[in-house]
Amino acid sequence: MTDTPRTSAIRTEGLAKTYGKGSSAFKALREVNIDIAENEFFTLLGPSGCGKTTLLRLIAGFDFPTEGQILLHGRDIAALPPFQRPINTVFQNYALFPHMTVAQNIGFGLKMLGWDKARIGARVAEMLRLVRMEPMADRATSAISGGQQQRVALARALAPAPKVLLLDEPLSALDYKLRKEMQIELKRLQHETGITFVFVTHDQEEALAMSDRIAVMNRGQVLQVGDPRTIYNAPADRFVADFIGESNLLTGRVMGAAGPGVHRIALDWAEILALGQPDGAEALVMIRPEHVQVLFASTEGALPATIAETVFVGTETRLHLRLSDGVAFIALLPNADATSERLEQGRDVWLSVAPGTARILGGDHG
Repeated sequence: MTDTPRTSAIRTEGLAKTYGKGSSAFKALREVNIDIAENEFFTLLGPSGCGKTTLLRLIAGFDFPTEGQILLHGRDIAALPPFQRPINTVFQNYALFPHMTVAQNIGFGLKMLGWDKARIGARVAEMLRLVRMEPMADRATSAISGGQQQRVALARALAPAPKVLLLDEPLSALDYKLRKEMQIELKRLQHETGITFVFVTHDQEEALAMSDRIAVMNRGQVLQVGDPRTIYNAPADRFVADFIGESNLLTGRVMGAAGPGVHRIALDWAEILALGQPDGAEALVMIRPEHVQVLFASTEGALPATIAETVFVGTETRLHLRLSDGVAFIALLPNADATSERLEQGRDVWLSVAPGTARILGGDHG
């Protein structure tokens, strides 16, 4: 995203959804306020049951809010049925017509909209080029792969040129390698079409790789909205830090400021510098595993630990450690620096935290 003024595509104001009444009432969404820009790849990220799919359904018009507004380019659409909203949705189940060809599936919605045959043909050809499926135009959708079916579903949803495209975990049925390939394809399609994408996923790696901005959700609330680097490096609270990537969370005493936005935090066995503003005499500090250097000799200021387990994960080795007070801790060691002789279970090591990487977290929404 550029620094030019942002034009809002979708904005929600005080959006809430409650199912049931009385003592059995369940609040699926609570006072959700988000602002999604035009031509933005915006992701709703959170665990199962956090409310992200409910929010997507409200934007699509498949359900209606209990309170609040849904504004599309400033117009409240919360009470409109789906067919009156210039919004399309791609679901986990692509719902393609198996008796139709790829081209016929893409053109079906346009036919229902009353487009003439020539116009449909031109638009279908354009969509086939966009999703790189021209050779498959006349093939039945039952005779193509899962990744190709996903491309057809995307082309069908993009064909009417909606203002917003909603994607409800559309990659979940694909294998790992194909998911990675389709992440790149989705990002390309969003850039080439200029359509606002709102993507739902519980996969934080997927969200970080694809999104311009991410809204992290839990228990029907939006906890933090930001670009991937901010969400990862400066999580708003314990839940976001724990949900986005791996993190080590330690509680220490605030000893005082060490510079603008930097505080000295005393742990039971060492003192570290952490970014952020503590709320009181104690602070919850996040340390990412990749920001830890593993030392094999005692060093002043380093955290003493013992190796509990080593896990080889390809490009790196994950060390599961125990600190001197028994707290679990994880460090990632590049395999160029890791040898089995040095990482045997039970060995004592010392952990040095890279300067400027530890961060003080805010309130706990976990």
